[in-house]
Amino acid sequence: MKNTQTLFSPITIGKLTLNGRVIKSAMVETLCSKEGFVTAGLIEHYQQIARGGTPLIITGAANYNSYGRGVPHQLSVDNDDKIEGLSKLTQAVHELGGKIFAQIYHTSRQALPAPVGRTDAVAPSAVYEPSLGVSPRALTLTEIKQNILEFAQAAKRCQLAGFDGVQIHAAHGYLISGFLTPHTNRRKDQYGGSFDNRIRFLLEIYQAVRKEVGADFPLILKLNGSDDLLFRKGLRTSELVKIALRLEQVGIDGIEITAGHYESGTTFSRGRWSGFTKTMLKHGLGPSLAPFRRIGMGLFAPLVDCYFNKISKFSVGFNLNYAKEFTKVLSIPVICVGGLNTKQAMQQALDNGDCDIVAVARGFIADPYLYRNMQQNMAGPQCTYCNKCFARPGVQPLNCYDPKVAAQRTAMLKQPLFIQKSDAS
Repeated sequence: MKNTQTLFSPITIGKLTLNGRVIKSAMVETLCSKEGFVTAGLIEHYQQIARGGTPLIITGAANYNSYGRGVPHQLSVDNDDKIEGLSKLTQAVHELGGKIFAQIYHTSRQALPAPVGRTDAVAPSAVYEPSLGVSPRALTLTEIKQNILEFAQAAKRCQLAGFDGVQIHAAHGYLISGFLTPHTNRRKDQYGGSFDNRIRFLLEIYQAVRKEVGADFPLILKLNGSDDLLFRKGLRTSELVKIALRLEQVGIDGIEITAGHYESGTTFSRGRWSGFTKTMLKHGLGPSLAPFRRIGMGLFAPLVDCYFNKISKFSVGFNLNYAKEFTKVLSIPVICVGGLNTKQAMQQALDNGDCDIVAVARGFIADPYLYRNMQQNMAGPQCTYCNKCFARPGVQPLNCYDPKVAAQRTAMLKQPLFIQKSDAS
């Protein structure tokens, strides 16, 4: 039977009811203080999206310890001194009728240590990360237990600060994802080798978090639908579905499906890469790269961009083929992110039963009022997937850097927010 749910139909995640099925997915904002404290700029960023009636906002990745930090000026939930600012953020969103989750993660080997004040990086195993040139050391068993404790404490801070839920980031090659994937997990102890051993870290994090926040606090997972690690021991969709089923059994409330590690060519951010390398070298963290890597990328920038364009070809709903495999077997809501930027494409994903909720990241950067504009059948600024925003994390604030789209965005935000009763739902 054809799905009759619309983008504007309510849906529940755990015991939380959302008033629609389009949510804002996580993107690093570069809007916090150097130490990771909430700023007025971060609050305004999310107020804009909340004013657009967005049913749920997921913050950019927040680190829970110093090794987990990926870029400067990133949101942090590592200490109780962050709770006051986080509370101001959640209150600002709630006052506008919105809901907000905090995404918690650990960057692992996928970050340059120097820009965030570290001398090294940690990972499940000492496996070289080729896209950034990072050689991590393997976590000790003591450090693994400490990370589990710190993750749970961070989730509790988010609950105390008024967040409506937490997303555990287990995708994209970050720390939890690294434990799940055989290519990056070559441990010989109880956290490596077999499927049960590789999933142990994730399960222990979930259990520790659940113990801290209680049974009624919504917890969702971000998980790859494929690792996209050609010729390496990456996870395929069937194996990742098996992980999702295990998490559903222990009580996770929802799963967002994405894809890729950094070394797979960041296939989670498919789009247009022309000019990306030069932009990153000039306006992003390029100056922090090792000299030989920085110079080489500068000399061969067009070829680097061409490589990214070739391996991460854009298509509408580029993760839907993965998401539908999860939707077939899971009872909890399946969220799909990636290349869903128009009302027609989003509704078709629901109609086909490919997912239960649509997540949008870059689309909300181009048009913070995207959800309300769709409700009212109004045209707003539309993301062109130029990926100029992806070239700047840690250095310049998250914003739309396509000049034409950015001008439309600025003009829209200057106008009074026009709200009319919609018959779309």
